[in-house]
Amino acid sequence: MVNRRNFIAAAGLAAGATAASGAAPAQPAARKGRGALGRSRVWRIGSPPSIANLQLVTRDTPEPGRGQVLVRVVASSINARDRGIVGGFFPIGERKASIPLSEGAGEVIALGEGVTEVKLGDRVACCHFPTWREGRWSPSVYDNDVGNTVDGWLGEQVLLPASGLVVLPEAISFESAATLASSGVTAWHALFEIARLRPGQTVLTLGTGGVSTIGLQLARATGARVVVTSSSDAKLERVRQLGADITVNYRNTPDWGQRVYELTGGGVDVVLENVGRATLDESMQASAPGATIVMIGTGPLPKELPKMPGFYTRNLMLKAISNGSRQMFADLLAGMAAAGIQPVIEKRFAFEDAIAAFREMETSDHVGKVLIQHP
Repeated sequence: MVNRRNFIAAAGLAAGATAASGAAPAQPAARKGRGALGRSRVWRIGSPPSIANLQLVTRDTPEPGRGQVLVRVVASSINARDRGIVGGFFPIGERKASIPLSEGAGEVIALGEGVTEVKLGDRVACCHFPTWREGRWSPSVYDNDVGNTVDGWLGEQVLLPASGLVVLPEAISFESAATLASSGVTAWHALFEIARLRPGQTVLTLGTGGVSTIGLQLARATGARVVVTSSSDAKLERVRQLGADITVNYRNTPDWGQRVYELTGGGVDVVLENVGRATLDESMQASAPGATIVMIGTGPLPKELPKMPGFYTRNLMLKAISNGSRQMFADLLAGMAAAGIQPVIEKRFAFEDAIAAFREMETSDHVGKVLIQHP
């Protein structure tokens, strides 16, 4: 298994960060009356759910219960799945949260009973699935999914499960950490836990969103070659500035898989397939023999089922993933701290402008992440 130490070694870097997985001494929670923690604002998903129906409300700040932590949020960010959750069409999880966003970072300001993972004042982020601490994935992790079935980050002060928290390395800012729990952990899982990326290999990533940009940065730090596709020449120029070796405009080149195969001299070793079955044929066409295609995207079905060219003749490996574990998040943070990687943040919005931030995500007119800065 590729972990933080392997990543740092592959990148030729000196280990200078400690994985944020150690336990902190337990701190007693102050038991106070209703409203004793003051009042704070949160954005709630409206009824019927839609971006336009997001509601900014003021509430009594809740006191953390057993196994919970109250966090003062400094920053949060939006992913494609957050749009689906706010819009009411994300398909996974019967019980739905009222406060959205699965990525954020902040400071611990109160502890519930039994909390040993963090202490007051810690700078923290939280993984998607707080019950998936390490080891193999299980479908049961969706029962506790931050921003989907458990209330998320879009508030001034929010409750989070202590079991999912990771303490930030000193070199990782709140803003950087706020962009990583979804796209960053997914890219890490795909590249290093599944594909076991090695220096000199070639990675293909589709588009210029969060997974693609952090995937580009992680792969380049490991000594891999990176290919990026987009429909925008301006965006392709931007990712070349970030280190992309080969770029292809798929709007100008409909058979972009064959073009990638030719430009790479025989195909790519790893594909971050973050669109879905609609692009799977082209991703397979772009692949070298023995390549690994990691299915991340869950976009709409194509009009025709994928033909899956080369799946057998090139002996391709096709693997779906759902984000990653808390340990993967800790390894990602430590690896980024050691490598000096700063995630790409294209647009920033004030907390009060959360609806505008979601509208920006709808346009897809950005490279990297859309950040919300909290008061």
